[in-house]
Amino acid sequence: MRSKIISKSYYFFYPGNINTKTGGYIYEKNILDHAKKLNFKISKVALSNNYPFPQKNDLNDLSKKIKKLPLDSILIFDGLILESLGPLIDDLKDYKIIALIHHPLFLEFKGNISADFLSSGKKIFKLINHFIVTSKDTKKLLEKKFNVIGKKIEVVEPGIKRLKQYKKNQNANIQLMMCGSIIERKNYLYILQELKFIENVTLNIVGDISRDNKYYKALSEFIKRNKLEKKVKFLGKVSHIKLSKLYSNTDFFVSTSKYEGFGMSLANALILKIPIITYKTPTIVKTIGTKGILYFENFKIGNISALINKNYYNTKNMKKIKTQLNHNSRIFLTPEHSAKMFIEKIKNA
Repeated sequence: MRSKIISKSYYFFYPGNINTKTGGYIYEKNILDHAKKLNFKISKVALSNNYPFPQKNDLNDLSKKIKKLPLDSILIFDGLILESLGPLIDDLKDYKIIALIHHPLFLEFKGNISADFLSSGKKIFKLINHFIVTSKDTKKLLEKKFNVIGKKIEVVEPGIKRLKQYKKNQNANIQLMMCGSIIERKNYLYILQELKFIENVTLNIVGDISRDNKYYKALSEFIKRNKLEKKVKFLGKVSHIKLSKLYSNTDFFVSTSKYEGFGMSLANALILKIPIITYKTPTIVKTIGTKGILYFENFKIGNISALINKNYYNTKNMKKIKTQLNHNSRIFLTPEHSAKMFIEKIKNA
């Protein structure tokens, strides 16, 4: 039998590889690294990268791990895991649970899968003692869509690690860059359709290609069918140095994502004063503001290509955009500050 009175311990559950260079993982690794520096112990529990679609053996493995923990443990779950834990509700109900929600999973999918995650979230969120989210808009969403009481939700913005700026290489092609796992919510198909209307262009995409094999295959087939192989590079996971060099050589950072919990990759572009083209959402406007940002408000074919063709070849327009970027005064938390805030929130939860 497990002891009921053991000194309080924190356990952080996340899927896959914590070193993956995407926003959610960067945020979480930052917290865990700084917690160690501050001598605040959070035990890491890495789980299968199958989440949020765990196999039976994945859930059995997690159940065994949970049952070994003292009942006064505080369990912190990444949202990718949490919303698929319906079968383990009985294992979880005796623990204090903190959820780290970048954005609810029903937003990542369509049709029945989206509806299933919405239903599952409504059930599981009732168990959660405290939520930490990355933006005020996500907090509002939890309140409205899941009936979560506002006082249970804290906002802790990600800390943005400053990338080194390298000298820009001269390139004959327009250099576009996107960051994020290759999943449907990121809406990469839209930018691929736009590339047909842009000459002399290279799109560099940084992000995990294994999250949604079906979607990645569909994109690859579209590229082949439309003879875009010379215009698109899927770079997968890259080092911090490689990421810095890619940003430094980018003419436009592009985001076609339908929803973002914060937008760390956009924040990196803004700090480096790289022109940004992005789909307009309330969260993104709050993250990067409006100065020097080229927004589009729907996914009509021709929006992005028109913005690029109108501005890239117009010296006056590009100068105006860069001047506005230099006056964009959005201030971002450092990784250390963000981690300290997160730790204070969970200590007081």
